[in-house]
Amino acid sequence: MKLAHLKMAMVAPALLGMLGSSITPNIALAQSCGGCGPSYKIVTQTVVDEQPVTTYRLEYERVEVPKEVTTYRPVWETQQRERVYTVAKPVTETSEREERYTVMKPVWEERTEDRSYNQVRYVNETEMREQVQTVMRPVVETQFMEEQRVVRRPVTETVIQNQTVTMYQPQTVCRTQYVDQGSYQTSQVYTPGPVRNRLRWTTGQTYVDPATGQVMYDRGGLHWVPQQRPGTVSNVTQYVPNVVAQQVPTTQYVPTQVTQQVPVQRVRYEDEVQVRRIPYNVTRYEQVQQVNQIPVTVQKQVVERIENIVPVKVCKWVPEEVVRKVPVTTTRMVYEQKVEPYEVKVQKWVAETSTVTETKLNPKWVQYTYTKRTPRTVTMRIPLDDYGNPITIAPATTTRREVISPSQPTPAMKPGTVVERKVTTFEEKEETIEETVEGKKSNTANSPSDSDETGKPSLKNADGS
Repeated sequence: MKLAHLKMAMVAPALLGMLGSSITPNIALAQSCGGCGPSYKIVTQTVVDEQPVTTYRLEYERVEVPKEVTTYRPVWETQQRERVYTVAKPVTETSEREERYTVMKPVWEERTEDRSYNQVRYVNETEMREQVQTVMRPVVETQFMEEQRVVRRPVTETVIQNQTVTMYQPQTVCRTQYVDQGSYQTSQVYTPGPVRNRLRWTTGQTYVDPATGQVMYDRGGLHWVPQQRPGTVSNVTQYVPNVVAQQVPTTQYVPTQVTQQVPVQRVRYEDEVQVRRIPYNVTRYEQVQQVNQIPVTVQKQVVERIENIVPVKVCKWVPEEVVRKVPVTTTRMVYEQKVEPYEVKVQKWVAETSTVTETKLNPKWVQYTYTKRTPRTVTMRIPLDDYGNPITIAPATTTRREVISPSQPTPAMKPGTVVERKVTTFEEKEETIEETVEGKKSNTANSPSDSDETGKPSLKNADGS
């Protein structure tokens, strides 16, 4: 056992450098397991069970029944009738009447009026007046003001800081992917026909009035009766899902924290107080009195009397009574009755009996069979080899994979290490793995072989049944 472990310790670094990080987990699993025997992996898969189901659907059969229907058609007849109406005729009569009214007649008289008036005229005179006014004279003085201000001066310093950098390393992990492998199924759907109101002859019947509770009688006649037309059967295609679980390898990048010391320059500011004198001008005003001689023009009134005597005619109105004759026209109405013949159309209903074919739909249950698919989950065990890979038959085709291997086998890759890319075929990888397995089998007696029994997988549902 010690010799086998020594060989594996010597072969593992070379195998890691040739195949890359993609098979490192398998080698670690083989070293930790040793000769513990075959291992298994639990895999779930969805299986669809088909089961025939017999059911019934409702169909309608059309039946034609002859029926006698009595209809009424209108017939128009012309009748002679008379109507009496009253006519009013106007009769005009003329007469005279006397009308008295008062008329105002003008009488003119002449007299004399005194219309004398005063006339005012203005005379301009100039005078000198003294005017005292106060004047504000500006006086400018210069003063100084002290101003303090704070000045910030920059000071640059260099500080060493620890900076954490995140590095990402690739890692391949298998994840479960659910794929929908459903299909389309066609089923028949019955659509009932529309309901239309048709004019049909109904017989007399009795019914109970819900408002009063009395028994009433409904006479027979033509009524609007709802009638449903035959329905249609159409094919509807629906999609039935079928979710299947698959294992898909996914490459993930695992973050790694690395601490680095980085010089950083920072600037701080120091405050300094500066004082300076600022000159400014102050203006003040002084009051000074001034006396000015101002000429003023004054207007004085002079009144003169003007005599004016004017002759004036005055009109007086004298009332006078006048009599005149006015003709008056009077209209009165004379009423007469007249008779006028006219024609009237009268409608009569004539009964007609005819035979009508009535269509009825008889319901009928029809048996049919369809297939019901029920999905269930099956759990099985897949045997694994010493490296954690499922034991399956390898494909005959040759594939090429891109493997990233470091230049020197180290426990952990440092940040900034140059990586070499090497392309290895699937056959070369299998030969390398077989050589490693054969070397281990020669030193380990309890290691499993291809001839060992792997066991039978158990088919169980998700609930253990």
